[in-house]
Amino acid sequence: MKEEVRKVADIVSYQVADIQEHLVQSAYVFLSNLTASPKLQDPDSDECRQFLVELLPLYDYYVNIGVPNRNGILTCNSMPLSEAIDVSDRSYIREAISGQYFTTSGVQVDRVTGVPTVNFAYPVFNLQNSNDIVGAAVVVISLDWWSSFLERSQLPPDSVAYILDANDQPVVTYPAGNQYVPPALLNRFWRGEDGVSRVFHKRQIIDEKGNVQLTFLTGIAVDSALSAVNKRYIMITAVFSVLILFMLILLHFFLTNSLLKPLNVLTDLVIRLGRNEKMPTNRPIGVQEMDYLQQHFLEMASLKQKAEQDIIDQAQTDRLTGISNREAFSQVLADTLAQVDPQHGKLAVILLDLDNFKEINDTRGHEVGDAILQQIAERITQYPFHAKSISRQGGDEFVFLFDGQQVDLSQVLKLAESIQSLIKQPYSVLNDNVMVSASCGVAVYPDDGRDSRALMGAVDQAMYHAKASGRDCVKRFDWKLKQALLDKVELIKDINKALKNDEFFLVYQPIVDREGKALKFEALIRWNHPEKGLISPDEFISAAEESGLIVDIGGWVIQEAKAALSKLQVARGPDVQIGVNVSPLQLLNRREGADVFLSSLITGSGELNRSADEKNGLVVEITENLLMEMDERTRQVLMDFRKNGIQVALDDFGTGYSSLAYIMNYDIDFLKIDRSFVQTLSPESSSSSLCEAIINMAHKLKIMVVAEGVETKQQADLLLQYGCDFLQGYYFAKPLRLEEALLYPIQKEI
Repeated sequence: MKEEVRKVADIVSYQVADIQEHLVQSAYVFLSNLTASPKLQDPDSDECRQFLVELLPLYDYYVNIGVPNRNGILTCNSMPLSEAIDVSDRSYIREAISGQYFTTSGVQVDRVTGVPTVNFAYPVFNLQNSNDIVGAAVVVISLDWWSSFLERSQLPPDSVAYILDANDQPVVTYPAGNQYVPPALLNRFWRGEDGVSRVFHKRQIIDEKGNVQLTFLTGIAVDSALSAVNKRYIMITAVFSVLILFMLILLHFFLTNSLLKPLNVLTDLVIRLGRNEKMPTNRPIGVQEMDYLQQHFLEMASLKQKAEQDIIDQAQTDRLTGISNREAFSQVLADTLAQVDPQHGKLAVILLDLDNFKEINDTRGHEVGDAILQQIAERITQYPFHAKSISRQGGDEFVFLFDGQQVDLSQVLKLAESIQSLIKQPYSVLNDNVMVSASCGVAVYPDDGRDSRALMGAVDQAMYHAKASGRDCVKRFDWKLKQALLDKVELIKDINKALKNDEFFLVYQPIVDREGKALKFEALIRWNHPEKGLISPDEFISAAEESGLIVDIGGWVIQEAKAALSKLQVARGPDVQIGVNVSPLQLLNRREGADVFLSSLITGSGELNRSADEKNGLVVEITENLLMEMDERTRQVLMDFRKNGIQVALDDFGTGYSSLAYIMNYDIDFLKIDRSFVQTLSPESSSSSLCEAIINMAHKLKIMVVAEGVETKQQADLLLQYGCDFLQGYYFAKPLRLEEALLYPIQKEI
């Protein structure tokens, strides 16, 4: 009989530990889903931080969520940080990044919240390269939350529970303040120093290396149940001495109704809970102690089911709009695809992305942007589209799933146009009307994809095709888009190989001053592909920027240019300069830090913070679009250039969102007039007036001007007449190999 009571106590103890272990598993599932978000691809970005700030309130058991980058530097965090925090010394962070698996910290004092916590980490893989780790996603659970959880567990009276760290030291006790005394026995009756008999059950959380991280120890008090059993045994013995036959009948009745039946009930409950089946209502059996255990078991099961449902609801609901989110949509899509017949059934997915929504947030504030997103969600869910699922994918993207008779291509395209029209109706926000348009992509199953990943990839490409086609339009997925994507992937692989195999080389185009002296050169990259021959930079630079390889290419260009600069200065004098084109990604250099990039540009003494009057041998050439997207970080980099004597040239001026107003307050040394204006230059052309105006205005701002694409003497003469400071183009020389540049005349007649 005592053994059966012990088994019941084991079951109750097991459920407490199982619920806590389920929380650890849910942390694993949450992190693995979270790391698939594109928002985490750049852990140092504001987009990543805003995403986590919006995500944290959805989970009451997480006190913080963060994403340190691959170097262990934490800037992306759901709680405000006064400065970046270096968590690279945390072993679980290092193991998540280097080992590429789910890890836990054990008990520690969290550096952000300042309280004892247990943290869990999962690697964030580069979505473009699964072998590359960009950082680690971390969730933080405070020990206070675990304490309150044990308080809510409603264990039987005199029961105790402990959570031990990796060193078997108690970090959470129940009841609060209870002194921890290690039990001498597990899974057996053991009477503690307080005189209470309990059955202790231990569960441990083991990491990937087999080390114990956490131990859940639960002691269920059994004195009450044992006392009741003993009383009944005394009564049965007395009756047995008087009337054996009656005792046998009574014993049979007792065994059936007082022990076997409750154990069968509890066993049935355990099986149902393990299978996540619906739990029955309380079924009293007449034995008070067993009924008490059954009642508390059902209450714990109810708490577990409610907690699981809350987790599911919160994980599948968009916090801002209240509609389903990306995870919920993915589940509906997967379930629908599993049921549809690819021979006859069809599905359609429509993905919309708001046009220029970032400008609304930047100019009117995120409060207005959020209000618009909420109104859009209300419109599209109340309008009778009869979609199977409508979800917010995150940011300013919404997705629709249609099945059944509506999945006729012409009908789907009409639905997409109806959605567009609905989105374009004015939004009343803060006593003002705001207009928004949307670009829509359409993909159909099974024509455009036979699984969730392929179908969502197709509709995503279709949406971006709509963006590239001028926005505010609907585009259906085209396999040419798929081929273009495959070509881009292949190109990125070739670029990576080119870096390793030294297939790139530099050429140098002279830049002459008004006297014909060539003391400046522009370094231009060329690619000699082993199979395709020479590939123009216009064909691979954009792919390199999208993949992030532009940082590695830019670093190589700087080192090659510095090596060439040394030889040119020996041959032509110490005043020679070389201009190098710099990508915005390279300029911010989030991977290695701004100081590393700045140091790589320094020539001469090679030291940072030198005199600003000491002119640097390398000139940085940037595009004017970079100034349009100027943030504080970029502004600081330009200021550091000025402090270290690095001059800045604004390349291809006039081809983007050009306005001299954008450069009035920035330290720009040179404007380079784009070749499209120079090549049409003649005394009667409109380009003539435009070039003259640019030169005069730049000079008033104390900025020197370089004209690109000079091909004739007439163009050179007109530009010099307008006061242009430097000329560059085929009229003087094509881009030259280094050995040719060394022989180019120091001064040439113009």
